[in-house]
Parts: sequence; structure tokens; C-alpha cells
Amino acid sequence: MNILLFIQSLSILIWILPPVRQYKTPYFLFFVVLALSDPILYTMYCTLGIEPLKFYPFMTFLLIISLSNIGKKRFWIISAVFILIISFAIQSEILWLYYFCIILFSIVLFIIIYQLIQLLMQKRILNLFLCLLLFYALLNMLKLIAMSLNLYQQGIISYYLTTFIQIFFGILFSFITINTKSFSILPEP
Repeated sequence: MNILLFIQSLSILIWILPPVRQYKTPYFLFFVVLALSDPILYTMYCTLGIEPLKFYPFMTFLLIISLSNIGKKRFWIISAVFILIISFAIQSEILWLYYFCIILFSIVLFIIIYQLIQLLMQKRILNLFLCLLLFYALLNMLKLIAMSLNLYQQGIISYYLTTFIQIFFGILFSFITINTKSFSILPEP
């Protein structure tokens, strides 16, 4: 079996577990999107021949929705359609799709950093889960940047290397939730 196919298949299998562990936490939908994105994108590629990068912005947008507290369904539906239109409108230039994904994933990073800072400021604790989630998101961002900088050589190698590292995060998120461990930074005033 090809090592790259093995890494991708192992990643898909491992990422099925975190949504089970994250059930009934505020991050359940986030992990459902993560668990379903690779199999859906891979299936669409194999059956319809659609490049996964065409739907990756939409999947990233679903991550943003899962982390957000904005409850206006009409806003999210219009935004999701807009994201899909932009993704398919940028057909000739694959690099622009990577830039679009990087912009969207920056929003995911911002939301996670904001939640981490909120806990630090309000409860004066550093949450292990949010720290790991931040490192995972940074790793995803680095994967996108590497792919955009060098699409066909080192970009592919770094893609599979980070995918392999993300398998360990999938295992960690199968055991650690938002309620697992927090470290007190300063005593409350």
C-alpha cells in the first residue's frame, strides 16, 4: 500500500473518534465537521472528479459556524452560498483558492484565540483543550501556507507530514475535552 494513502486513510479513521468524545460539549459540531470533511471531499473527488480544494473553503466555513455564537440562520445560509460561489468562480487559479482558505481559516484561529483569552481573563485559567485546539489550528494553517507556497514539491510533502502529525491530535481529542483540565494562572482578585 502506498504510504501516502495509508496516512490519509489512518487520519480518516482516527478522526471518527473525537466527535464521540466531544459529544455534549460546545465543540461537538466542530469535530463532526473535521471528521466528515476528509471522507466527503475524498468521495466527491473519486465519484465526481471535483477537486477537494473547491469544497475546502465551504468546510472551513462550517468550522467557523460551529465555533460561532451567531444564531442568525439566514446570515449563515447566505454566507455559505457566497463561499461556494467564490470557490467555484476561482477555477483557473488554484493559488487563489489556497489564499481564500487561509483567510477563512484565519477566522477559525481568531475564534479559538478569542475563546482562550476569554477564559484567561474571566476565570484566570489556561485550558489544556483550547491550547491543543489552538496548536491544531496553527498546524492546519501552516499546512495551507506550505501548500500555497510550493504546490507541487515540498508543499505535498509538508501536507502529508502535517496530516501524519494531526493523527496524534485526533488521538488526543479522543481523550481530552473542554472539561478535562485547566491550569490556574493567577488567583482571582
